[in-house]
Amino acid sequence: MEDTTTTYTPEEIRELLNRKAQAASRHRRAVTKKLGLTDAEADALGHLARTGGMMPTQLGELLGMTSGGVTALTQRLERAGHISREPHPKDKRSSILKATPEIVERVQAEYRVLIRDTDRVTARLSEQEREVIGDYLERLVLLAERYADEALAALEATEDREPQEPVELWA
Repeated sequence: MEDTTTTYTPEEIRELLNRKAQAASRHRRAVTKKLGLTDAEADALGHLARTGGMMPTQLGELLGMTSGGVTALTQRLERAGHISREPHPKDKRSSILKATPEIVERVQAEYRVLIRDTDRVTARLSEQEREVIGDYLERLVLLAERYADEALAALEATEDREPQEPVELWA
């Protein structure tokens, strides 16, 4: 029998991951628009749903927003019925923001078929293949999160600097 396996180069795998990320981004934009959300609102809801809830300051850090921006965002989401606000169990000055079950269900309904089809593709893999792919993806996620954190920290460091004198770049 002929071996039909393909050996992918690191560059080909990186390109496939990039195509997957771009397709996911296009799909997310369509779902976000269909649900009447802005990108920031969708990001906030994603973080709240994934974590089960967090304080506004934590959400602001993840979104790279000022406290005023987070306040405006959370007020919009609260008015729309997409988030609830619960008293913080330990810090009475703060609250915990949570995505409502209704918005979580609406988002899940939009992704249900994609999730089912993704699970079908994954189920066709052997246990060993899933282990290798899972380990690889976990390492990529940790790497991506580290670079995102470093890029945000570098950006914040440059935003905190004193303005410099303008420099003529082209003579």
